[in-house]
Amino acid sequence: MSEKPKKFSRRKFIGLGIQGYTGVQLAQGLPLSLLASPSCTKSNAKTVHGACYHDCPDSCSWKVTVENGEIRDFGGDKDNPFTAGKLCDKMETFPQDITFHPDRILTPLKRTGIKGEGGFEKISWEQALKEVAQKLKSSVDTHGGESVLPFGYMGTQGLIQKAAMSQRFFTKLGATNLAETICGAPAIAGNKVANGQVMGILPEDILHSRFIILWGTNTKHSNVHLWPFVLEARNRGAKIIVIDPFRSATAMEADQHIQLMPGTDVALALGMMHVIIKEGLTDDAYIEKYTLGYDALKVHVQEYDPFTVAAICGIEEQIVIDFAREYATAKPSLIRYLIGMEHNSNGGDAFRSVGMLPSLTGAWRDHGGGLMHFTYELFGKAVNYERLDMYTELAENETRWMNMVQLGTLLNDPDLNPQIKTLFVFNANPVVTIPNQNLIREGLKREDLLTVVVEHFVTDTAKYADYIFPATTQLEHWDVADSWGQVYLNLNQPAIEPMGEAKPNSEFFRLLAKEYGFNDACFDESDIEIAKSFFDTDHPYMEGITFDYLKKNGWARLKIPEPYIPHAAGNFGTSSGKCEFYSASLEDSGQALPVYKTVSAENVGKYPFHLLTVKATKGFHNSSHGNVKHLMETEGLPTLDMSSEDAQSRNISDGDEVIAQNQNGSVVLRARIKDRVRPGVVLMPHGYWPSLVKGNATSNALTNDGLSDLGGGAALQDCRVEVTKSSG
Repeated sequence: MSEKPKKFSRRKFIGLGIQGYTGVQLAQGLPLSLLASPSCTKSNAKTVHGACYHDCPDSCSWKVTVENGEIRDFGGDKDNPFTAGKLCDKMETFPQDITFHPDRILTPLKRTGIKGEGGFEKISWEQALKEVAQKLKSSVDTHGGESVLPFGYMGTQGLIQKAAMSQRFFTKLGATNLAETICGAPAIAGNKVANGQVMGILPEDILHSRFIILWGTNTKHSNVHLWPFVLEARNRGAKIIVIDPFRSATAMEADQHIQLMPGTDVALALGMMHVIIKEGLTDDAYIEKYTLGYDALKVHVQEYDPFTVAAICGIEEQIVIDFAREYATAKPSLIRYLIGMEHNSNGGDAFRSVGMLPSLTGAWRDHGGGLMHFTYELFGKAVNYERLDMYTELAENETRWMNMVQLGTLLNDPDLNPQIKTLFVFNANPVVTIPNQNLIREGLKREDLLTVVVEHFVTDTAKYADYIFPATTQLEHWDVADSWGQVYLNLNQPAIEPMGEAKPNSEFFRLLAKEYGFNDACFDESDIEIAKSFFDTDHPYMEGITFDYLKKNGWARLKIPEPYIPHAAGNFGTSSGKCEFYSASLEDSGQALPVYKTVSAENVGKYPFHLLTVKATKGFHNSSHGNVKHLMETEGLPTLDMSSEDAQSRNISDGDEVIAQNQNGSVVLRARIKDRVRPGVVLMPHGYWPSLVKGNATSNALTNDGLSDLGGGAALQDCRVEVTKSSG
C-alpha cells in the first residue's frame, strides 16, 4: 500500500488541548451469570466485541456474551495479547456497576429546586430538547455564540462518543473552544519542544530493556497491562527504578525508589546531565549527528551540580551521581513516563529535560532503549481522523479558546466578554476533577447560567444542571477506540439495546442540532457511518484492518514494522529533524533551555505542608465509579498520608480524623501514618465525590487553578495546606 498524504492536525486528535430503575435494582450486585433469564437457550447466544472507554493507557479489549438481549458473560478478551483476558479491578463488574446501577438516569430531567440541591422532575425528550434549544437560541441571539462553553472531556475516549458530533454542533454554533489541558498537556508540550513528538518505543519492547526508569508513573495501578511486561523484563535481567515523591505500590516493588521532593524532576534530570557530561558518558557521535544545542546545554547544566541538585530534590548527592552513571552506561536503558510529574509549575520543562536524556547518551540506538510515552501519534498517522474535523466546512469565524483548568475563574468573571451564559457538560464531572472545587460550585450556582448535562448519574456537577439528558453506556452504543498507551485499535459494538430512554452522546447532539435548526448533512450521519469512515485510509499501518474485520474480531494491532527503533538515526519530529537541547523558538520567552523554578513559598508559615493529590485509588477512575457501593467500601474513607514525624508533631495517630485546609477550602480525612511520603509532604487521593464523604469536599477543594510552564496544564500540585486533628 502507498501512504496517503494526510492533513492531520492537533484539533482532530486532542481538540488543541495544548493550545489552547424495580427490575434494574434487582440486578445490582448479582453475578453476571444471573442477569440472563433461566429460560434462555444457547442458540440465542451471541458474542459481541467491545473496548473500555476510560482515559487509560491500556484501552482493554473485551467480549460480552448476550442471550435474548441480556448479558450472560463479560470479561477481557483473551485473544488480545495486551489485554490478555484481564480487566482492571474497577471494570470487572462494569455491567452491574454502571449499566444496571439502580441510580442510573434513564429519562431526561429538569431542575425543580435550587441549583446544587439535586431536585429534578422527569420530562420527555421532546420537551427537554425544545426548551433547551429555545433557551440556547435566545441566549446566543443576545450574547453571541462565544457565550456558550462546551465542557466535554475524556469521560469516554471513544472517537465517536467523545466528540464526533458535539464538535460539529459547537463549531456550527460558533461556541467558545475548550482547551483540554487538565491531563497530558505539559507532557506533550515539553516533549514536542525537545523531540518534536511524544511517541517513543512500543510498550511490548520494554522486554528488551535492561535499565528501566518508571518516572512519575504508578504502573502497577495505572497501567496494569504494562506491569507484567515490566516484571518479565526484570526476570530477564533488567533493573527497575521508580522516581516518585510518593512510595506507591510500584515504588514498593522497585529495585530502587528515588523519593524526590514534588516538582523537582527537572532539577534531577539536569543534574544527571551534569554528571553524564562531566564524566564523559555522552554518545558524542549521536549528539553530533542528531541533536542541536549541545554546547549551550553543556554550559547550562554546570549550575546543576550534584550537590545543588541534591539540596533541591531532598536526596543524597551520591544518589544523583550513581543514578546518572548507571543510566548512562546501561544498555538498553529506557525511561517510561506518563503524566505524574506534569502537574506543577515546572511540569513542561520536566518532560522536556527528561526527554533529552536518551539523546545525550545515545539510548535511542538500542532496541528497547530511549523513551516510552504516548502512542496516539501512530493512530494519527494511520486512521482517517479527518472525518472528525468539520471545522473548515462549518466554522464561520475563529472563536476564542478557554482553559478548562480555570473553569471556576471563568464562570465567576464578570468582566469576561461575553460572559459564559450556557454551559454544556458531557463526558466530564468538573466539580470533582477540576481544580478550585468551591469556586466552580459558586459559578454553577448562577441563575443566569443555563447548564445542560449529559450523564449516567446525578453527579456532583449534574446537581447544578437545569437539564440532564440520559446517556448510554459502552454496552449500548457504537464507538471506535484507539489508544494513547498501546497500539491496538478496537471497535466497540452495542451488546444490548439502550436502557430506558438513554441515547448516545452523538444522538443527543444530532437531535439538538435538528431542534436548533441546523440542516447540514453532517448532522444526519449515523454512528456506523462515522465508524466506517475511520477506515478510509491506505496507510500501511492499517493494512488488512477494516470495519468488517473489527466487527468480526473486535481488535487489531497496527501493522508497525519491527523492530521498531524510531530514533536510532535521529528522525525526530522537530523542524530540524533533531533532538533540540536548545530551542530557538522559545528564546523570546526566556525558555530556550529547561530550568528549575522555585515555587513561591509565601504561605509556608500558615500552610506548611506541600499537598499532593494523586490517582491513588484502585476502584475509581478519576471520578468514574466513585458512586459504586462495593468499590467505595473497598477504598474506604479518604485518607491523608503523613510522615510519622509530622503526625507526631501534631499529636495525630494513624486513623485519626484530620482536617486539611488552606485559603481555598477544607477537607475531612483519616490520617494514614505509613511513612509513604516525606516529612513536609502530605498526600490525599483524587476521585471521591464530595457529596458522598464527610464535609462535602474532596481534594480539588484545596487545589489552585494556576498553570504550568508549558502547555497550559494544571499546576495543582503546587498547593500548600495545614493539617489539624479534628475535634469531632
